[in-house]
Amino acid sequence: MTVAIATMGSRLRGIALPDPVERLRYLIVVQPPDGHMLSGQLCGRGDLHVLEVEGLGLSQSRNIALETAETDLVVFADDDMVLRTEGLLALATHLQSRPDLSFVAGWREDRLPKHGRRAGRHMLGLRNSGRICAPELIVRRNRVLGCGVRFDEAFGKGARYGLGEEYVFVADMLRAGMRGEALPVIAGAHRGPSSGDLWDSPALYDARLAVQRRVFGRWAWLVHPLYAMRHARRFGRIGLMLRFALGRRLGADAGQAP
Repeated sequence: MTVAIATMGSRLRGIALPDPVERLRYLIVVQPPDGHMLSGQLCGRGDLHVLEVEGLGLSQSRNIALETAETDLVVFADDDMVLRTEGLLALATHLQSRPDLSFVAGWREDRLPKHGRRAGRHMLGLRNSGRICAPELIVRRNRVLGCGVRFDEAFGKGARYGLGEEYVFVADMLRAGMRGEALPVIAGAHRGPSSGDLWDSPALYDARLAVQRRVFGRWAWLVHPLYAMRHARRFGRIGLMLRFALGRRLGADAGQAP
């Protein structure tokens, strides 16, 4: 399995990886190339390849990883992650044992529910895949490419909409007829805050609306109020919550379709 890590410039030197283990290799995609080097601890590792590419954007980086990885199984990670190799391998083993599945998802540390249906194994669909992010998602690369599915480069850091790329990607896999399952397995943790945890940015407010429109299409107007009620406290202001429920954007391009 290939762990595909997206990074930019000087952040390359700050990447920390687990000790090498059998069955795991790493592909670090650097945008844009600027001559920065790996830390001394990672230099010379035979399980690691660094690919420098032009361009900008997390989804673009992940598409490049999909197209260049040398293994069928690919898991996506960010450059500030603490990876749990035992969790990644457990997810990979389950996926390999289930030819009917095209992808599996685990959980980040401290995110696994203790109770309820989501605390155990369950099939993934449009309504329960919105929380999936790196490094939880493992895909069968050949099947994804064969179905013509790629990350939508309008979403993710460095793009017009700065989050939600994994959710849109999962939705596109599901629409292409692929099946996925979630497992109560911890795959890693973020060392810093995730963009999905930020609620005070107008740009990310608009991005959340755009993600829902992209995933649910003409039915998004039904999803907006449900989402607003579920996350009422995170919006902070009742007016902002109501605006989201009505599908009204905040940015300068408000009123334009995403």
